[in-house]
Amino acid sequence: MNRRFFIIATLLTLPSVAAAQRTRTQSDRRTEMFDKDSSRQTPPAVLRVRDIEDQSPIKLLIDKRKDLKLTDAQLSQLKDSEGKLKDKNAPLLKAVDSLVRELRYGMGSPSEDSRARARNARIGLMTTLGDIRTNYDASAKDALATFEPDQQSKATELLDKQKQEAEKFLQERVGSGDRRGGERP
Repeated sequence: MNRRFFIIATLLTLPSVAAAQRTRTQSDRRTEMFDKDSSRQTPPAVLRVRDIEDQSPIKLLIDKRKDLKLTDAQLSQLKDSEGKLKDKNAPLLKAVDSLVRELRYGMGSPSEDSRARARNARIGLMTTLGDIRTNYDASAKDALATFEPDQQSKATELLDKQKQEAEKFLQERVGSGDRRGGERP
């Protein structure tokens, strides 16, 4: 009796389970209302201050201290340099934060005034990022001066790779903006 009941219950529920898996709900389907309007695309990907701080060459050298075979004195000097660099870049990083907020606000807004502010914010952001990069390059140059020749070559290789990745990252995050529905500055 129990076996017959199980077979009948299986035969009755199996088609309904299969049908439930096969059908799509209205929310799963794409609608033209959201697909056609490319002018209202999302603002650029978020650029965070932490992302800029992570591009610090001094931080990279400290992280790669074993690969570079740094002495305790060199490591201590790098840590001091890192503190000075953070202090020097602090106002610039605050400016980056506010400019990114302004850029994101303006890119999502339909008004011409907001888009103009976004263009100006992008120009200011690129200038500020350039100033930060200049500080990073100067600190890396000072740090490399204290290294042995074999440490310098390895560190230069690491720093060049980091710089290329940072440029690519910033191009993806800030870029020209026209591929996301914005306007070129």
